[in-house]
Amino acid sequence: MKKQLVSFRDFLKTGTLGPVSPGMKMIEIAKELGAPDGWLTEYAETVPDYWFYGKLEVSFDKDPPYELHWFQIEDVHAIRGNTERITDQFALSMDGFNSRTKPSEFLAASLWTPEEAMVFYTASRDYIELNICAGSIQIYFRVDTDYIEDRDAEKYLKGVTVSRLICDIDHRTEIDSIYSYSHPAIEQITNAIDWRPIGGKDYLNFAR
Repeated sequence: MKKQLVSFRDFLKTGTLGPVSPGMKMIEIAKELGAPDGWLTEYAETVPDYWFYGKLEVSFDKDPPYELHWFQIEDVHAIRGNTERITDQFALSMDGFNSRTKPSEFLAASLWTPEEAMVFYTASRDYIELNICAGSIQIYFRVDTDYIEDRDAEKYLKGVTVSRLICDIDHRTEIDSIYSYSHPAIEQITNAIDWRPIGGKDYLNFAR
């Protein structure tokens, strides 16, 4: 099978990663990518519904025809070069992006309209999580909280203004993973976690 070079920018804009797109069926993924490197069987009664291909992880519905629910590029923090092998079938051309690209740089890169992108952040134990949701794409960042006294992220978020927060964290983020869903990514943000929203345009204005 010929290896493809896939544009990272196009993936972020469309949610499609080379031959892989949300809504595909399990049999179609198998035809495109071949047998997975591994899979999870812990919750599968008959057919494994979570497959691994290198840095690509794929989650299927549990019932036939096993449609692709979402997929993610894992370990994005380890990407350093201009290209990155994702599977034996394709590699990413990073198009100038990397694991240290700041949220503000993604928002300023004309990947989505200002109205399409939403930013959400929350405290999780002693660190801060931040997500950009735009269309079917969710970019998940972790924030280095060494600068916060006692690393008490919850206390810090309660006392800081939004403008100060963005100035503090934008350059301290690192991408953990990137998801593409078969539905708008914003639907993944639930009330189970105290996510605080910022419009993409507002975030960018505060970061400048």
